[in-house]
Amino acid sequence: MTNRKRSLKNKFASIVLKPIFPIINLKLIRRILDVKLKFNKYFYFNSTKLQYFFHSYNNFRLTCRCIEIPIIKYYLNEFSHNNVLEIGNVTKHYYDEFKNFNKKDTVDKFEIAYDVINVDIKDFKVDNKYDFIYSISTFEHMDSDGGRNPDFVPIESELFSSYAFENINRVINDLLLDGGKFILTFPLGYCNCEIDKSLYNKEYTRFNAKNVNLYFFKQINELTWKQVDVGVEQLDKEKPKYPSVTYIVVMEITK
Repeated sequence: MTNRKRSLKNKFASIVLKPIFPIINLKLIRRILDVKLKFNKYFYFNSTKLQYFFHSYNNFRLTCRCIEIPIIKYYLNEFSHNNVLEIGNVTKHYYDEFKNFNKKDTVDKFEIAYDVINVDIKDFKVDNKYDFIYSISTFEHMDSDGGRNPDFVPIESELFSSYAFENINRVINDLLLDGGKFILTFPLGYCNCEIDKSLYNKEYTRFNAKNVNLYFFKQINELTWKQVDVGVEQLDKEKPKYPSVTYIVVMEITK
């Protein structure tokens, strides 16, 4: 083969094959995981059987979103809602799972995307409050964020030891309708300790809410999560740290 023909062949291969390889790799990964997960497709949330979530965007069943997404979907299916707010732009990336809303707003301070309101949640104001609000692994980033927030100044508050919990209370007061639901998830021991401290101090008892329920999930192995019957006091003693032990908190607030 002449150098010219070899050059043309290589050029053609680089044009044609580059777009194909990611698709082949994605399918291969999915096939491998499907075999590996054949007998591990489901988990239980409060005795309800839910299927782990798998998606090509940021969730090959290897992150906590594999349970967070189904849990939020469960709440949306179980409780009627007309006007919804998401804090943190997460579920727009999974449109097929989250598209049937009468009305929905998304607030994210940093992520610029279509139909996302870029404002800090502490400054977000509305005329019509929401009957359902949810947030997936967002509030833990509202304090020092493990040193990644250069503007962080420790909070001065008589009620809360983290901006995360102060913002949760602010959302309840200013954005949630009476009788409405606010569901949020966050990890324990991940990159910072401010939101953990608020939890261990039981500052959720200071929320202006009718009821606050806490549910805890522990990662048993790489691909398995289990809801565990553990108290805040026990977690305070254990003080789990990522990645050695991973817990996810599901906080259910009714105003």
